[in-house]
Amino acid sequence: MVVVFLIIIFLVFPVHSNGVQDKEQKKVDSYYRGKTKEGWWWYEDIYKKEEKQEEETKKEPFQEQQKQVFTPKPLKEYSYEELLYMHPDEFSKLYDYYLKKAVQKPTEENVYEFYNLQDVARKKALLFSHYAGYVWQKYPELSTERDIPIVGPGITQRNDLIRKELQDYKQKNASEFGYVVFVKQDCGYCDTQLKILKYAEMDGIPIKVVDVERNPSAQQQFAVEVTPTIIVVDQKTGKYMPISAGVISLDEIYRRTARAIRIMSGGSPDRYGIYEFQKGTSVDPLEPSPMWKKKNNN
Repeated sequence: MVVVFLIIIFLVFPVHSNGVQDKEQKKVDSYYRGKTKEGWWWYEDIYKKEEKQEEETKKEPFQEQQKQVFTPKPLKEYSYEELLYMHPDEFSKLYDYYLKKAVQKPTEENVYEFYNLQDVARKKALLFSHYAGYVWQKYPELSTERDIPIVGPGITQRNDLIRKELQDYKQKNASEFGYVVFVKQDCGYCDTQLKILKYAEMDGIPIKVVDVERNPSAQQQFAVEVTPTIIVVDQKTGKYMPISAGVISLDEIYRRTARAIRIMSGGSPDRYGIYEFQKGTSVDPLEPSPMWKKKNNN
């Protein structure tokens, strides 16, 4: 009876593997299926093989790291010329190696080797500096000395050109733009900025003061978060651009105003930081470098 009962159970309730077992069986089937060379019954433990592959994969990064350890030859075996003209990447590795060696074990020999290598690094920089001076003198079109003077008279002349350009901007555009200044009560910096702007008012530039506490809608409209904030507004088009957040000098206000007007008039930020008289010079990013300028001229 027991045997009959078991047979009935197996017939009515066939034994099925759970989801995991089904997947494992399919995995085995798919692995062996198509193995015509070995045959269906060729034995190979795929699970142990996968475990071995995982172990090898874990070892690879460590082994790769071991291969990448930089071990140079003793420093005295390098010639001075070899170090002086060594590729920067290779020299950097060598420098780091002897630096760490000296820090890890600061013996007389290790520290002596490091400072000798540091001296080579300094002389590599000097060598480049000497060639830079030579090239600038031989090819003056590469030098920025004519556009960014470093002597007193040249600096004075450059400042005069800047001042003249800003004055021209101010006189030409004073009737077309104005300043909106956002302030609030008990703001000492706001009072200071308003005193500076009195001189702009004397130059004929209209100024409107907005208290952000009394007019929060204006503050939200212009996304003002700091007081004092100055915004320059084109009175004809309604376009505007922030000038400052915090106290700045009148010269800086006019400098930023000139740049803002240029942008609002359709100019590109490519030349935002230069003045009109600097266009086409060595400080103009859109001016081709001498090598390509000569090529274009030819």
